[in-house]
Amino acid sequence: MKLTRPSLVAVLSFCMLIAPSNAQSRSSDSGATEASVTVGPRDDGNWFVRYSFDAPQPVYAIAHSLTGYRSATWSSQTEGVRLGRLDGIDVIVMDEPVDEIEFSIIPLTGRLPNDPTPFVTFAGGGIAVHDAQFELIGFKDIESVEALDGDLSALSSEVLPMTVTVEAEGPVLTSAAVSEDTLSAPVQDQYIYIGEGEYAFNDGFSFLADPYLPEWLSSGLPSAIEGFLGVLESRWGAELERDISVIAAYKGAQARGLSLEGSVLDSQIMLELGGQGFSNRNSDALAYLHWYTIRELVGLFQTRNGAVLGGPEAAWIHDGFANSIAYQLIASDMDAPDGFLSSVYQNAFEDCVTTLEGGSLETALERGASSGPYACGDFIALATDSYLKQRNLFDFWDGLSDWAARSSDHVIDKQVYFTSLQLMGATPRQRERIRAIVEDELGQPRRALRDLLQDAGLQPQFTANGQFRSMDWPDYSGE
Repeated sequence: MKLTRPSLVAVLSFCMLIAPSNAQSRSSDSGATEASVTVGPRDDGNWFVRYSFDAPQPVYAIAHSLTGYRSATWSSQTEGVRLGRLDGIDVIVMDEPVDEIEFSIIPLTGRLPNDPTPFVTFAGGGIAVHDAQFELIGFKDIESVEALDGDLSALSSEVLPMTVTVEAEGPVLTSAAVSEDTLSAPVQDQYIYIGEGEYAFNDGFSFLADPYLPEWLSSGLPSAIEGFLGVLESRWGAELERDISVIAAYKGAQARGLSLEGSVLDSQIMLELGGQGFSNRNSDALAYLHWYTIRELVGLFQTRNGAVLGGPEAAWIHDGFANSIAYQLIASDMDAPDGFLSSVYQNAFEDCVTTLEGGSLETALERGASSGPYACGDFIALATDSYLKQRNLFDFWDGLSDWAARSSDHVIDKQVYFTSLQLMGATPRQRERIRAIVEDELGQPRRALRDLLQDAGLQPQFTANGQFRSMDWPDYSGE
């Protein structure tokens, strides 16, 4: 598969500002009580969300509630049932436990900083519902939620096993089932699509395109994805454990420029794209889309073998590595990759410095610096490879995953990263250089980043006024 040669590097550099959500559903305990949820449109334009419980509890936390939008968009329709916000967690409280509760909701179709878009709209009139937004964790009382101090990851209990039923007029489908007017499926971190369209099945994946997606994209993207999957499987030396699905939702061409956002789910990728730049065939838009798609696909390989990506404070690990691999794959198929790489990393260097001027890297997302984990994490990934003399991000990630598998929660966080780094050959001094970038509030972040690249033997080159120019790039041949 021939990757597109971009002619406007700025387009690719800019898209680092858009951070996809990496949703990780909590695994379910087979011994837990169960619940079901039914959703669908109401006559008044809102939607209903109806929960049914086999063993109701007085308090439930909504598992995906980092953003807190439900307080303004969900309204209880059941007497004695309230929804509120407690220490950053959306909580449902009942005066007395009941078997069934219902809410009237305004479907949120906008992007969230830490979770997938709850309801994705399509130019063709369809809508996709993210099933995991309804997941619940039961509690015996409100004090049990307060004891968490806002940290759902600290729970020993698990998300309730749940079935979702979507009711609507017309076709309702997943990559595994198609039905008319209603469809039921286990909640498994996927989108359920309502509207005209169908999944096309390819080697290793299925693809659902908005009927209004420009033909030059709908016809070319499946073959591109197949090629990208093949390259990633070859570089990692293993296939994904199961087939995936990809959905391309088109937002229309009303906006100027290019708009592209995405979500990496358990075995699915949602791409939300639009803008005038995608209206007609052009190499810049295609390069942008290809780069972004590769980066999303990498996220699926990062969670093989039961690995779970760490939270926002660890985003620099998986986002940075995915970003670096995506650039590697684009550059590896260029006749003259140096100019492209120099340009995108010039922007990344400044982006990383700006992020570190505002605080530590691990607080970047908390501070709204959404591009920081991509930019700084990318440089850390390259320095890591250089320290270990591998120059192979894929091998290092396998080592990282193997060590995470030894932990009780299988989470790839900074502790796993630094342990793996040292076990795989980095010296304590090298480890300390990276740790400082991640954890410290640096007085001279530009110098710290420059020193990291120099210490790693990447031979960074700078202009007379201190701007990043180039460095010793890894071997992208794959040989």
